[in-house]
Amino acid sequence: MFRKIRRHTWIGILPFLAAGLLCMPSVSPAAVREVTLFPDSARVEETVKIDLPSAGANKNQVILVLPSQADPESLTVSPSSAPRVKIDDIRIKSIARIDENRIAQLRAQLKKAQNEKKELTARLKALEIQIQFWQAQTKAKTKTVSEADTLAAAIGRSSRKIFSEKNTVEADMENIDKQIKEIQENLDRTAGKSEKAWEATVTLSGAAPRDALLIYSYTLGGCGWQPLYRMEALPSSGNVLFSWDAEIWQSTGEEWKTAQIYLATLQPVRTIAPPELPPWMIKPKTPVIYKSSYREKAAQARLSMEETNDVMAAGAPAPVETVRTTYSVWSLGKKTVAPGDRQRLKIKEETWPAQFLFLARPSLSPQAYLQAHIQLPGPAEIPSGEATFVIDGAIIGKRPFALAGKEADIYFGNSPFVTVSSLTVADQSGGAKFFSNKQTRRWQWRLEAKNTGNTPVKLRIEEPIPQPRDERIKLTFKQQPEPSEKSEAAFVWLVDLPALQKKIIETGVELEAPQDMALDFGWRR
Repeated sequence: MFRKIRRHTWIGILPFLAAGLLCMPSVSPAAVREVTLFPDSARVEETVKIDLPSAGANKNQVILVLPSQADPESLTVSPSSAPRVKIDDIRIKSIARIDENRIAQLRAQLKKAQNEKKELTARLKALEIQIQFWQAQTKAKTKTVSEADTLAAAIGRSSRKIFSEKNTVEADMENIDKQIKEIQENLDRTAGKSEKAWEATVTLSGAAPRDALLIYSYTLGGCGWQPLYRMEALPSSGNVLFSWDAEIWQSTGEEWKTAQIYLATLQPVRTIAPPELPPWMIKPKTPVIYKSSYREKAAQARLSMEETNDVMAAGAPAPVETVRTTYSVWSLGKKTVAPGDRQRLKIKEETWPAQFLFLARPSLSPQAYLQAHIQLPGPAEIPSGEATFVIDGAIIGKRPFALAGKEADIYFGNSPFVTVSSLTVADQSGGAKFFSNKQTRRWQWRLEAKNTGNTPVKLRIEEPIPQPRDERIKLTFKQQPEPSEKSEAAFVWLVDLPALQKKIIETGVELEAPQDMALDFGWRR
């Protein structure tokens, strides 16, 4: 059963390399109990049963062997269910060893392949006997023409079937011969070389009850996992189909047999979205000072800091804090993970109800993005990973995806059928009028929303609202039709756009400010 767990500290778990004892304690073979996979590493926990009959000053030693990819500095060892056992010392050294486990695996593979070859050889011999039988029948004497025709037809049918099967068996024989050769060569290489490993000698004192456990864990390189997602938008049914797979791998050379597998991530959350509307600031220009004294420079610095604070308060992007004190862990249950090949495991499949519309920000781009607003029954936490985005069965591309919370806006790219263009109708500056100390400026745009498709759509159009940073700057807005919504940063029009139709929106801004005020019109100059 899929389970999600919130972890606040590292959980011990790791490699599976067994332990042998040095002195007298009775020790059972070690096995991997749990593995927590991170994107580019793992934490592995193993246990061994020990029996320390001696007490007092007597010392016992247990030898643990860790794979070469292990970080020896990360090794932790502790007795379990044995409060009287004390760990006196742990000494770690690098050793060279023959990979006996790998050799045993290769020998088992070789034996299996050789047995398959024996079966194929027997099948081939049986087929050859059948061929000889039917060949003998061609020489058999027949009493009538009818009997001869019947016999010839039977020989033809049987021969075709036998020869077809013979060709298949011979092809299988060729493949199994190649496998045997490759396995034998791999076995010879493995048996003829030693690899680096870590040997930890653990010195224990005290007495332990029967079947007491020694738990050890360490971090391991050469392994990891990554999430793989599929997001399919179905606007006609109002759903998003979500599929989450995990691709895991490990290169220890050892099999993690029926170990409890956890997936963990520390990656920050990222979402897919169209371009963000920056705040439109209109403020007095900061005068250029060519020669500055120390005090003038300090005043400039203070002014710059104040402007920065104003921008932050107005909704500009704030620094992002990455939380590193916790991480989430997902349980996959007990799995067997073979070394080498990557494995793809299914985590979950869900159908998310969604509200679909197209979002356009014509001041930045004429493109309209298909947006699916989802609201889940409860909070979800989906780590950042690559997702394949699909609309009604058609793949539109691959992009990063993540989700934290119970609702989100998911974007499925822009539509070739829905666009919103922005045409500048007026951009005029007015000087001071007679007996007036005011300057003016007027902007006017025509937004043209088009739907060239055969399906009606819901469209959300967002345009930025200029934000004056001086009370002497006066702004007047003129829109036709009036916006459906208004926030601090944008005007919003919600439009139902029929198939093969277009709609026009007129929007404009008139500015008035002191004549002697130098203005910075921001990104919309």
